[in-house]
Amino acid sequence: MSTRALRAHKTLPAKYYTGQRIFREEKERFYFDSWICAGRSGQIAGTGDYFLRELLGECVVITRDAGGMVRAFYNVCRHRGTRICTDPEGAFDGRIQCPYHGWTYGLDGCLIGAPHMSDSGFSRAEYPLHRVSAEV
Repeated sequence: MSTRALRAHKTLPAKYYTGQRIFREEKERFYFDSWICAGRSGQIAGTGDYFLRELLGECVVITRDAGGMVRAFYNVCRHRGTRICTDPEGAFDGRIQCPYHGWTYGLDGCLIGAPHMSDSGFSRAEYPLHRVSAEV
């Protein structure tokens, strides 16, 4: 390549800025193999305290369960995909309840109540909130 051609290329080709495959690979390389600091444990000092974080286009709710353990879940009800929380921070009243149809989860993410789902084939154990790894 000539010196003149080298000087003409001052940025990367457009695919490095707009290509979905490259973007997916970058997300995997930069975020999927390491921990991401979502917040401080003092933000959820008490049982049921929570805060929300957007991580790579996904909303995550981070809370503290009755045993003091930090838990993180995708902020999506398993019933109809509704956002469970809209306030950026707050406190759950011992449980996490979807505002749409009232599906109720324990602070550990287990489904404990599902109105209108008394069908004999329905198992609450199969519909916990989807977990996100969390550590202090």
